[in-house]
Amino acid sequence: MIPPRTVKNVISLRKWREKTFTDIFVFDIDNTIFESVGTFETDYDLDKFQRDNTFFRNLFLRKLPLFYAIKNYYGKHNKLVVIQTARAKKWWLPIILFLKGVKYDILMQRPVSNNQSSCKLKRTQLVNLILWRKINIGNVFFIDDDKQNRDSVGELQYAITYDANKLNKTAIEKEIEAKIKRRF
Repeated sequence: MIPPRTVKNVISLRKWREKTFTDIFVFDIDNTIFESVGTFETDYDLDKFQRDNTFFRNLFLRKLPLFYAIKNYYGKHNKLVVIQTARAKKWWLPIILFLKGVKYDILMQRPVSNNQSSCKLKRTQLVNLILWRKINIGNVFFIDDDKQNRDSVGELQYAITYDANKLNKTAIEKEIEAKIKRRF
């Protein structure tokens, strides 16, 4: 886990155990807030994905509509924004997120030596975030494009899962409808 980027959040982290977060919003990176790097979602070739996942390729990822939704939750009272990815830990990922303008409280990446499946990893990381830090929470809103990840996290009694593909598609359709209405 990478600590938050702002001084305000660093100070507030010291008081986490005293806080109750009404909502925790967990966003995946690939095909959720940015287009995916490489073709892992189609061919499941992890070695190829690792080769494709470079600093420079990540600099040019296209933002998806859910990227813009993060601003609705970040910095709001009693809300925590988590960026969670099953990508292997890279030192440069926080830099990319900063350059792209992603605001978050916590970044969770796959530890280098971890070989768990993506769904088990994400569920374990979320449980550890909540239990080990003794965070009092209301709901965890988990937004991911992978059904296995959503199903695994959805088994947690406090988790509500959303399909990132559907949310992104709905946002694009609404944008198109709004542009059509403005024309007429």
